Amino acid sequence: MSGLSNLNKQYLTYLVKYPLLTKAVTAGVFSGLSEIVSSGITNEFKETVVFGKYKVKHFFTRKLLTMIIYGSLIATPISHNLYEIINNKLFVGTLTTKGKILKILTSLSTVTPLLSACFTAWIALINNYEIGKEFSPCTEIKKIIAIAKAGLKKGYTTVLKSSLVTSFFSLIVAQKFIPPQLWVVFFNLVYFVLGTYQNTKLKLAQKKLRLQQEKEQEKKEE
Repeated sequence: MSGLSNLNKQYLTYLVKYPLLTKAVTAGVFSGLSEIVSSGITNEFKETVVFGKYKVKHFFTRKLLTMIIYGSLIATPISHNLYEIINNKLFVGTLTTKGKILKILTSLSTVTPLLSACFTAWIALINNYEIGKEFSPCTEIKKIIAIAKAGLKKGYTTVLKSSLVTSFFSLIVAQKFIPPQLWVVFFNLVYFVLGTYQNTKLKLAQKKLRLQQEKEQEKKEE
């Protein structure tokens, strides 16, 4: 237990000294783990031939790298800067009960919807986007926008609902049962579980959509 306590203290020290970098590294690690777990659940393995004849299944794919990039370089800077504004500019000093409620509502109505949209669009892109053989910037941008829109239309509401519910109850649990010095670790674990659940659900939905599109394409070719 003391080892875990020392590790938490060291982590919090780095968090105070290098806040954005520490959050980025943490989010990158958890995003990578989330992708590995969700890929295992949805049976999305990659096969690589080694020594010319042995097929090895693994999770080290382009998707894993892009999820690490998302967690560390997209989600973290957005959440870090938005919470910086909420905590240090909009709600400063000791807050009343009404102030605390308003702060939570502000977070749930701004940060959560934005991150949910980014997450949903990103998952849609890494699961469905492939660069065309004849590369054209305009064509690729249109393709990216179309895939992101389709992903948001299909999965955004579900992701947003689960994010809002999880964030709300996590804040209540943290305030009542978790020591303040353990909040960072607690929320990292909570959002790892939530991200894995959302990622898995989106993968299954998009996998089903791809299969339907392939069947429709086969019927057209016949």
